[in-house]
Amino acid sequence: MKFSALLTFAFIFFLHTLTAQQPYVLLDTKSDHKYPVEIIIIAPDNQTMLSGDGGGNVFFWDLSTMQVVAKIKAHTNTVNSILFNTRGDKFITSGDDGKVKVFDFQTRKLLQTFSAPYDRVNFGVLTPDDQYVYFGGYSLYSLGQFTGLLKAKMSNPTQVSTVYQPSGVSTNYGITDGILDYSQKYIMFSMGYGVMIWDYKTDRLVDALWTGYYVNNITSLPNGVYGWCDGKIVRWKWNGTQYKFDRMITTANTNGRGYSRIVFNSDRSIFLTGDENRRVQIYKSETMSLQQVLASHTDVVRTFQFWNQDSIILSGGYDGKIKIWGFPKPEKDSTETFVENKDTIIINQEITEVKDTVKKEETNTIEPEKPKVEYAENNIPLQVDGRKVEKQGEFSVSQLEFEIEVWDNSVYDGDIISLNINGSWVLENYEVTKTPHRIKIKILPNINNYLILYAHNLGKIPPNTAVVALIEPNGKKRRLVIKSDLGTCGALNFTYQPTVNQ
Repeated sequence: MKFSALLTFAFIFFLHTLTAQQPYVLLDTKSDHKYPVEIIIIAPDNQTMLSGDGGGNVFFWDLSTMQVVAKIKAHTNTVNSILFNTRGDKFITSGDDGKVKVFDFQTRKLLQTFSAPYDRVNFGVLTPDDQYVYFGGYSLYSLGQFTGLLKAKMSNPTQVSTVYQPSGVSTNYGITDGILDYSQKYIMFSMGYGVMIWDYKTDRLVDALWTGYYVNNITSLPNGVYGWCDGKIVRWKWNGTQYKFDRMITTANTNGRGYSRIVFNSDRSIFLTGDENRRVQIYKSETMSLQQVLASHTDVVRTFQFWNQDSIILSGGYDGKIKIWGFPKPEKDSTETFVENKDTIIINQEITEVKDTVKKEETNTIEPEKPKVEYAENNIPLQVDGRKVEKQGEFSVSQLEFEIEVWDNSVYDGDIISLNINGSWVLENYEVTKTPHRIKIKILPNINNYLILYAHNLGKIPPNTAVVALIEPNGKKRRLVIKSDLGTCGALNFTYQPTVNQ
């Protein structure tokens, strides 16, 4: 069921007393997956999202349109993890078919496959030099088959060795999660009641962070490590020399079971986690206090990401849905003044006809004055109707006439824009959608040519954002994101650089 923004906001507000932080509401739902969504991750290019499901599929999403652009069959069973290498040009998947696979991000081609001696592999990471792959998991049917942390050389995938074999009671537990730590010096993996810290350069265990609960998922930050443990979140803080247990909380409605990712926003002030009751929970990091609950999934939700400067939350559920959450559209000021005469009603300077009250010739709407652009030397725009102009990117072009496309950068939220280049309005009062709108552009040689985005509103998700794609003569597209609000106009500069034979 897709809730309206207003209904979702009202429901959340009823459940929890919200802080001054702006609440997230449901904006859109994507139903492309036919299997439970186990993992979603934002690629390093910040333009692509990858999502893995219970059918072994990995979907590639264009975040500017929230449309699926590609899909690969990575595993024969559930995709448990997707992690990128340090350079961001490769990604590593692990699955319930006992495989770890390394893919090229740009081509999506399989580069290497590694096999474990058990059927569930819960993580796989590449060392920063891309020379070695570490991975781990356990058997779905017999924990006695667990063989510890595994390692293989990227160039020789058939030679898999066990570099860490637990002893004693720990042999009853498999590896549930693993990551490259924040410093990229260690591999952290969760196993049994602890988080193991492994030095991949010397292949030795340098530390273990213990708790009294089974550790399911881990997250590494500069100041500490967070673990999701049987429905509890445990934090170990870094004191400059070692990690020390700091705090533990019980997450809402988990009943002490299941597992969930823990994902932080850009300034690490809040984090997301899930539960077994179909809800996304937002916690304040410092106090680890619950701030908001997002309820719309109809099955377990365990994976999520922040995007677009934290204005968007993406969540994936076992209902096969990707949910898109954002900020609600600001309400109009209740102190608006209404000035009425026999011809029109003026609401904040917007002209609306009063139907059937006056003669047709008396109801002509007033043409609003177009915003004026003020320029400095070298054709550099300074402001548009008092709003400063901010350069946000640049295109070099080999032709003086070409076409561009404009579309919504995220979810459809009612952004209305106008576009101006060199003082001429080439697009006016246009509501951008997910469908690209093509415009012909003419520029001048030997001068700056700024395309300015003027925002007429903020839409549901401030700021007003659009993608501008330059269409090359060969049909290829180069794109940049441009953002504006009610105080600043984003702009892209087009510079003419003819080819040698022109």
